[in-house]
Amino acid sequence: MIVVGIGGVARSGKNFLCELLRNSLTVKGFSSKQFALASELKDDCKDFLYSKCNMDVWTDLTEDKNRFREFLVWYGDLKRKQSDGRYWIDRLDRRVSTYKGDVAFVTDVRYDHYEKDEVHWIKEEKQGLLIHLKRFDRDGDGLMSFTKPANDHESLNDASLYTKAHINITWETTKYPHSDFTIMETVGGITEKIIKKLKETS
Repeated sequence: MIVVGIGGVARSGKNFLCELLRNSLTVKGFSSKQFALASELKDDCKDFLYSKCNMDVWTDLTEDKNRFREFLVWYGDLKRKQSDGRYWIDRLDRRVSTYKGDVAFVTDVRYDHYEKDEVHWIKEEKQGLLIHLKRFDRDGDGLMSFTKPANDHESLNDASLYTKAHINITWETTKYPHSDFTIMETVGGITEKIIKKLKETS
């Protein structure tokens, strides 16, 4: 089993890339599963938010998410500070380590602040692959504008993730991404790199 981390600012397409790669790997006969550090954060906070605030941390309602987003960011950052960045990593590592499939995708790699932060975990401890995404749009004059960091945490860490990634992807927002030749070609190339890494570690 290998671990593939995916980083990039919010709305750069991390979950979408994971979906495409998982589909591509399935066609090739390989199993995979998506994991997220944020799932551990939500799991930690679910009882408090439900009992004290009557809110569901797993809700899909944007209005409700906006009400407790700052709390999740605060609590997540506090636990990182208390553990030199390891609290959420160590929780998720226990889940990832028991996975018996071929590829474990971690779709929210965001931090490279502490010595043994998320980038170190993916690259050094798990001997995995780190992918970084950038997404851009074009205006009427063809000028590119990249998706901006959602908060200070992303602003401070994203450049380092880009520099340390094994694979960097820059893709354009498109109306029909599932049928976009450039995107599908990119996914095919990454799939082959993942399979090569799998064969090297087996």
